[in-house]
Amino acid sequence: MQQLRMETDAIGAGEGPQRAVPWSAWVSREGWVRWCMCHVPPSWTQWWTTSGWRQPLQRVLWGLKGVLYLLLALMLCHALFTTGSHLLSSLWPVAAAVWRHLLPAVLLLLLSALPALLFTASFLLLFSTLLSLVGLLTSMSHPGNAQDLDQ
Repeated sequence: MQQLRMETDAIGAGEGPQRAVPWSAWVSREGWVRWCMCHVPPSWTQWWTTSGWRQPLQRVLWGLKGVLYLLLALMLCHALFTTGSHLLSSLWPVAAAVWRHLLPAVLLLLLSALPALLFTASFLLLFSTLLSLVGLLTSMSHPGNAQDLDQ
C-alpha cells in the first residue's frame, strides 16, 4: 500500500496531504464574499443585479463581432487576391504557351468526336420514336387502358 507524501517546511513540520481545490471554489469562499460586501458600494451591486445593462452590452458585442468577421473576410479576400495575382503573373507565359499548343489539339478532338455525337443523338431519337410506337400499339391493342384525350 502506497503512503501519502507529506509536504513539510524547513524544520520538518508537515501540514498533511493537500486536496486539490478547483478555481471556481475561490469565488464562493466567505472571505471573498465578505471582502466584496465591505469594499463594493451597494449601488454597484444593485446595478450588477439588474439586467438593464446586459442587453446594450450584448448589442455592442454583437456589433463588434460583426465588424471583426467583416475584417476577417476582407483580409482573407486580400490575401487570396494578392496570392492569386502573383500566381497568375508568374504563370501567364506558361498559360499562353499551353493555350497556343493545346487549342489545336482540343479543336481536333472536338471535330473528331462530332460524328460519334451525331450518331448518338440520332440513335437516341430513333430509340425514343420506337418506344413511342410500342406504347401506341400497346394502347391500341388494349382499348380499356387507353385514355380519351378529347375529354
